[in-house]
Amino acid sequence: MKAVQLVPAGVVVLALAAIGGAAQLDHPAAPKAAATVAQQVAVTSAARACPPAPGGGSAPVALLGGRAGAGAPGPGNHIDLTALPPAGLTLKGASPVRAQSPGAVSVLTLPAGTVTGKKSGPVAQGWSVTGTGSMAQAMEAELADTTGIASVRCGAPGSDLWFVGPGQQNGASKISLDLMNADSLAASVDVSVITDAGQSQAGNDTGITVPAHQTVTESLSSVSSGSSVVAIEVHTSIGRVAADVSESSSDGPASWLPGTAAPSTKLVIPGVPPSGRAAELFVANPGDLSAKVTVTAITPQQNFQPFGKSSVDLPGQSASSVALSPLGGTTAALEITSDVPVVAGVVVPGSDATEATATAAATAATAPTGTAATAPISEQAIIAGNISGRGLAASVVLSAPGAAARARLTEIAPASGGSGSVTASQVVAVKGGRTLAQPVTAPHGARHDAAFAVVITPLGGSGPLYAARVETHGQNSVVSIIPAASALTTISLPPVRDSYDAINP
Repeated sequence: MKAVQLVPAGVVVLALAAIGGAAQLDHPAAPKAAATVAQQVAVTSAARACPPAPGGGSAPVALLGGRAGAGAPGPGNHIDLTALPPAGLTLKGASPVRAQSPGAVSVLTLPAGTVTGKKSGPVAQGWSVTGTGSMAQAMEAELADTTGIASVRCGAPGSDLWFVGPGQQNGASKISLDLMNADSLAASVDVSVITDAGQSQAGNDTGITVPAHQTVTESLSSVSSGSSVVAIEVHTSIGRVAADVSESSSDGPASWLPGTAAPSTKLVIPGVPPSGRAAELFVANPGDLSAKVTVTAITPQQNFQPFGKSSVDLPGQSASSVALSPLGGTTAALEITSDVPVVAGVVVPGSDATEATATAAATAATAPTGTAATAPISEQAIIAGNISGRGLAASVVLSAPGAAARARLTEIAPASGGSGSVTASQVVAVKGGRTLAQPVTAPHGARHDAAFAVVITPLGGSGPLYAARVETHGQNSVVSIIPAASALTTISLPPVRDSYDAINP
């Protein structure tokens, strides 16, 4: 049944009277034609929320916003990062952090919160990222490590968010859900969990209140006991939240599960890299009907079905995982098709202490990292935290499941001589039904060891384009994967028409 939105009677009467009066006043004149074409307007407000840094402490955030060459931000044109303290704790007030000039890459270290009272000390807290005016255009932010490599995108607030990945039997003995409310209205959140054993009653948590401008962290470890897969839905009945899920073994580093696209009968997972150990595909069916899931690997050479012509059968309200070892050493995207809506993601194992090299990026062991289903890039996508050199390499993995695509890759970095930025760009072509892994590096003249941003812009006439940035250390160790999401500078407003729907939808 369609929800009915109630409008106060007085408002309806006044609105109808105003419309009727306007109609009478306009009657002698010829009626104006209703606008039938969508209007493109510039983005003037954008919001993201970054989760607390794993293990507490300060949180480096890689950030890019505004258009290069737009000049220094002025009144009404800025990006502010504001603390979202843990709900229920009284912290010392943290001053907002303001980003630098438009089109410039910033890696800002945000301090941990400090508890007041007898038990004072540092505590992890989330951060909101709010862009206004021209600085909101093409804004992107990511939680990063100390080198500037992005580890997880700071998410946009929403009302229905999904995550899927390993359960306890796959090494995730600790699962933590961070809920960040960057709005001025308290949010009410329901969390549901599906495992390979079915719907988890222990994991259903309804009516979680996330106060305005605060963070709530929930442990979901109990629901992973005995499971190989967990799929987590975060749904709000009031307000909006941004959400992030971190997982870790009892003695290993924490890793992030990237948010995945909403349940659909067709999904594309970009940026599945070659690695020393087999990656794993995780699929969940949140509906009541059984699903028949087929998987197609889109590689640089061909499309093929890694599991043959047989489908993966998935009962309703259940989840499953399957190793992707048949992909071998080929970079790929995965196209998931199903007869009922499903969610899907991929996790690449990290390296252990014997494989890792003592560098700033890998001192002992690297955590697992993952990619997830995304939408095709609209207008452009940005990954702000990338590093090249010191044994690290970054590449943009582009996939065109349908028609061929062309894209411009623009690298932006702080200049070595002081203020300002340096840029470089390249145009790449992706054949239809193929994947291309394109290396990216800091532009010439960039500050040594500084993080650089990559802007991915599909060119006119391109088919649907999916992308992810893959950061590697050595040949076999995948350090970070960031699926690319659209970062808009304009939005489309629907056409205006004469209708009472404007006041009573």
